[in-house]
Amino acid sequence: MRRIYEEYLEGKSYQSIANGLMKDKIQTVTGNVKWWDSTITIILTNEKYYGALLQQKTVTVDFLTHKRLKNKGQEQKYLIEDNHEPIISKEMFETVQKEKERRAHLKGNIMGDRKKYSSKYALSSKVFCGCCGANFKRRTWNSNNVSKKVVWQCRTYVNEGKEACDAKAVNEHVLQDAFVRVFNRMYENKDGFIRTLKANIETILSKRDAQEPLLKIDEQMEQLKDDLKGLVSLKLRDQIEESVYAVENARISKELDELRQEKATIEKDNDHKSQVTQRVNEIIQVMNARQDLLEQFDDDLFNAMVEKITILSPTRYLFTLKSGLEIAEFEE
Repeated sequence: MRRIYEEYLEGKSYQSIANGLMKDKIQTVTGNVKWWDSTITIILTNEKYYGALLQQKTVTVDFLTHKRLKNKGQEQKYLIEDNHEPIISKEMFETVQKEKERRAHLKGNIMGDRKKYSSKYALSSKVFCGCCGANFKRRTWNSNNVSKKVVWQCRTYVNEGKEACDAKAVNEHVLQDAFVRVFNRMYENKDGFIRTLKANIETILSKRDAQEPLLKIDEQMEQLKDDLKGLVSLKLRDQIEESVYAVENARISKELDELRQEKATIEKDNDHKSQVTQRVNEIIQVMNARQDLLEQFDDDLFNAMVEKITILSPTRYLFTLKSGLEIAEFEE
């Protein structure tokens, strides 16, 4: 199941993930060899994969027939954290939910809409305007005649006109050819490129070791919790004045909240390090697995390596790899 979350964050669509699982002959939890895109959607939104349990997802609407319907606010739901052993981190789960919202927003939908996002094209949601920052959308010009052309165009320009953004359209094959050139440059200097990627990992990991601060924070939190229990005990035995109790309770609670926030920040930083390291290692694996130069655009290779393309002009592009490395490319 972790693979599904990772591939979704790599930019794959529900159907693309399902096709990959079937190709690798991976069965569903029920032993079925057929994967549906709807199954992928359910997995990506199920809190149980990060170890939580959401109770009362459905409610009984007829006690005679025991008919149950999806709980859409009729009753309160209860989320139990750390209910069981997780398969993915909570951070990864939340990142996926944000990515789902981002994709839905790009398609002009809202979360919960029945319309589904689909990465039908490899460049979808990965091409951005260097002028206004909006994403580029795929358009077909002269679709009914021989001069048919597929281009990517700034959404702001399309929706609001050149007064809002004067970014020019870019031919799809031009962007695809640009990636081929970028990849081949990296491949021709594969050893140097991999050394650069590994150096990036070392730079990320060389940042302050967060393990020791986390242990110290945990110790401080446990001490404060003990202090809070002692304070409550004194109050229950009427051995402390109400005003003193209120002040001390507020102080300890505030310190606990500050430590929790500090811990969350460090854990988020650690998770970011882990994600970047994983992405860099995946790119290295892709490079090592390749046996020759790229002759034509490859969807899977592009999705595995590229985070986004920023269009600086119709002939100048900035490729941002999933490792964070940026590579400029020019159309001559």
